[in-house]
Amino acid sequence: MTRDSRSTRPTRARTTSRPTSGGAAKKGRQTAVRTATGGAQRTRATRPTRSPRSMRRLTVIGVLLVFLAVVITPTLRSYLSQRGQIADLNKKVAAQQADLGNLQKQKKQWDDPKYVEAQAGSRLGFAKPGQTVTVYVTNDPKTIADAKAQQDKNSTWYGKMWQSVVASGKH
Repeated sequence: MTRDSRSTRPTRARTTSRPTSGGAAKKGRQTAVRTATGGAQRTRATRPTRSPRSMRRLTVIGVLLVFLAVVITPTLRSYLSQRGQIADLNKKVAAQQADLGNLQKQKKQWDDPKYVEAQAGSRLGFAKPGQTVTVYVTNDPKTIADAKAQQDKNSTWYGKMWQSVVASGKH
């Protein structure tokens, strides 16, 4: 057979299923391909085949990862929720400590007799013997209307009815 009578299809070199020297399989195998025109060789990468043993390993690893995810997920969820609760409780503790500081300051103020006298005079209208108490009475219509509205709000239905009877006799 002459060179011209050969087929124009490229021929492929055979590959063996044995591992290369050193015992480690290559990641991408290459095959030599001869072209019909020049006879020069070029290499082409082919997909490596996986052995059943490596597929078994991948399956076991996958099952282990799924198992770990199923086991760890509830634990992680409860951990994160507890961390959130701890943060909320820490905020409450800080607010209560601030309130405690304010209450301690007020307690110190109330321990002072001068402060107690001032509060009794301003809030309750108390006076020491010899002091003059001044009470301001206003004729402001808004203040009077507010007082009547508050009185009407607090009275019962029969009290309102009796007030209307008394008011009708005055006119």
